[in-house]
Amino acid sequence: MGSSMSLPRTPIEWFMLGPVLVVLNVVVLLATNHTLPEAVAMGVFYGFAMALVLVIVATVWNTHREASDSADAESAE
Repeated sequence: MGSSMSLPRTPIEWFMLGPVLVVLNVVVLLATNHTLPEAVAMGVFYGFAMALVLVIVATVWNTHREASDSADAESAE
């Protein structure tokens, strides 16, 4: 993995994956014999928590990539 690799989207676009994660969590929780209210409540919480983790990872990745790109540019001068 080189430093020229970048994420295909911005961090906030990764957070828009949240509703998909919510639905997937609800389906898995229903499949594991949780009641519908429990599955919805836990699915919403954990789905958006997972999306927030994705945002943090994407932000750190972009920040690290930009810092290494600027360091490479400074060393070339």
